[in-house]
Amino acid sequence: MNIAEYAAGFAEEPGYLDHAAFGPVQTAVLEEQRVLGTIQERMRFGAMETLDEQDARVRTVAARLVGRREDQVVSQTATTPGLLHTAFGLTGGVLVAADEYPSLPLALASAASATGGRVQPVVVESGAGWMTPSLVQERLTDDVTAVAVSLVDWQTGYLADLAAIREVIGERLLIVDAIQGFGVVDAPYELADVVATGGQKWLHAGWGTGFTAFSDRALNRLRPALSGPHGTTGWPTEVPSVKPGAAGYQMTRIDPVAQARMAVSLERLVSVGVDAVQDRVADRVERVFDIADEFGLSVESSRDPRERAGIVVLRPPQGRLTALSAALHNHGVTLTTRLGVARVSVFASTTDETLDMFRDACLSYATMQ
Repeated sequence: MNIAEYAAGFAEEPGYLDHAAFGPVQTAVLEEQRVLGTIQERMRFGAMETLDEQDARVRTVAARLVGRREDQVVSQTATTPGLLHTAFGLTGGVLVAADEYPSLPLALASAASATGGRVQPVVVESGAGWMTPSLVQERLTDDVTAVAVSLVDWQTGYLADLAAIREVIGERLLIVDAIQGFGVVDAPYELADVVATGGQKWLHAGWGTGFTAFSDRALNRLRPALSGPHGTTGWPTEVPSVKPGAAGYQMTRIDPVAQARMAVSLERLVSVGVDAVQDRVADRVERVFDIADEFGLSVESSRDPRERAGIVVLRPPQGRLTALSAALHNHGVTLTTRLGVARVSVFASTTDETLDMFRDACLSYATMQ
């Protein structure tokens, strides 16, 4: 599959620039949902076997994308459950930024409270800046046993340098919330010890989809604390015990239809290649930069290709966000505005028509008094 064929599998309306909030579900994903839904509706002989196969299907393709074995991957309903499983299995200090999306700091704070201090968040204060390798190195202490970062910063679009962070932290665990980059960043995921992601954003697989992948180092150091019936074995003839490998980090069965949706999305991504998607997204990002510069909108995201993914954050002058929001609305452009900034998130499916609509909106904004 080439990138044009891949992009043709998306059908969002022109003007949609909010993939970092929700990725419109792929056509192939919806078709797979209909097929599996019909199987569930009919439940003919052998239907359960087909439903059961979806778990292995997801793990097989996910493992390929993150450089892990299938037994090191477990399905989740989103990113947050995987981060919670990880946080409750940790011991010692965990370096994390206060400005991260709440999933990471909240998971660690919950684990710290529930374990009586066995898990100890070491928080980088708000406003300290991006989690660069140098900042991480400055904040490391002997008590820090793990470092938790987002692959892509949800507020600015900054892309973390996983390779450099790995070099800085040595044998400490590297935990990555990958939701804002997985599918558009060809990152060295094999260097991370935990990769947690969901399918509702850049994978365009809809809500209720995700997975978590663990390195052997992580599986040796973490202790599953939230395992439910599907993460254990032995029942009903024995006292349940936690399953080995990543399988122990689950509480209940994942919806097989959701797993099928996720599998189709990942299979299509493998078919086209993450690097091809990343290149197309980079081209769309450059176009957003050009439009922002044309109309004097300050760019708060990095312009360095090594430090960005699909998110561009724009800051209009003080008091002008309302005018920009009105112009975007009037021209049918969908994106996220909050806290004085506009977050533009493009994808491989973002068309020239959509970017022209964005430019027209910026032109209208620029002419407002």
